[in-house]
Order: sequence, then structure tokens, then C-alpha cells
Amino acid sequence: MAAAGKRRFRAQRLILVLILLVLFGLVGMLLRSNLFDAPVTEVIEKLPDNVDLGLDRVHYSQNENGATSWVLDADRAAYQRKEEELVLTAVELTFFNAGRFGEMKLKAASGVLHRQQKKIDLAGNVHITMSTGENFQAETLHLDYALKIASTKDPVRMWGRQLELTGIGMRLDLNQGKLQLLEKIHALFDERLSKGASR
Repeated sequence: MAAAGKRRFRAQRLILVLILLVLFGLVGMLLRSNLFDAPVTEVIEKLPDNVDLGLDRVHYSQNENGATSWVLDADRAAYQRKEEELVLTAVELTFFNAGRFGEMKLKAASGVLHRQQKKIDLAGNVHITMSTGENFQAETLHLDYALKIASTKDPVRMWGRQLELTGIGMRLDLNQGKLQLLEKIHALFDERLSKGASR
């Protein structure tokens, strides 16, 4: 009985060693191919056509003329290769140069990054904060980051600088520093709003 137990223990140990050798071999292959050092886009390009990819705690930055123009953070991202889309959960976007608005931060429950079209669709309690003091809130937001234009057809609320605006639909042009509320616009002057209080 004791001999049989020893043989079983040796067999289990041998299997464990073989598994570790296979794992070390895979890690070595990945290191030799520089997969760990490659950007996410290069990793995606190396995947077969029928493979999707899931990532936790994603950090993506976009550079223009040698400087970081914006960064994206998400708790989770699922890359769908066929559609070339990155489906995001708990999204945070920061634009470092939003024209006259200064720095712009966006938060949303979810989003979809369309790499080919250079667009992002955000949904679920979308909140925009400008370093100049303005805040925006809507349920969805469409962002063309190549043109630096954000828009929505949903009800929008904006507050800050002692003014609150509500309306249906919005177009925000960061290049021109222009904000348009499209329909059913209502304005309210309130001194508390300049101190960061929300109604």
C-alpha cells in the first residue's frame, strides 16, 4: 500500500514537472517573439482571424506630433476582431488639449472603440468634466476623436459658472471651442453652481 502511494506521488510530481516545462517553453516563445513588449495593436494583429481577445484594466494612449493627446482607461476590454471593435466597461477618457475648454475628462459605464473609423460610442451615465469648470451629463455620447467632435441626441444637462443648461441633443466642437444644444433649451442662473454644487 505504501509503495503504491509512493508511485502515485512520483507520477503526480512528474506530471507537475512536465506541465511546468511546457509553461516555461510557451513563455520563452512569447518572449522571443516580443509579444509581451509589443503594443496592444501589434498583439491584436498577430492573432488569427477567428480569435477575440479579453483584457482587464486597459490603458491606451493616442499620440500626436510626439505628445500624448488623449488616454483611455477601462476596467475591461473585449476585442472583437471581425468588427475591429474594442468593447469597454467602466470607461475613462482624458483629452489633454480640448481647445478653450482646457483638459476634458469623460466617464461612462460602457463604450465601443471603433479603430478604423476613429470613433468612440459611450453609454450609461456619461459625464464630462472640463478643467474650465463646465460639467455635462447625458445617457449616450458619440465621439469622433479624429475631428474632436462630441455629440448626442439624448437629453443633456450642463452646469458650471453659475449657469445650468438643459436641452435635447448636443454638439461639442473642441477645435472651434463651440457648444450647441439643439432643442428644448432651458437655462437657469444659480450662484451655487459656481461652487461646484449640483442640483
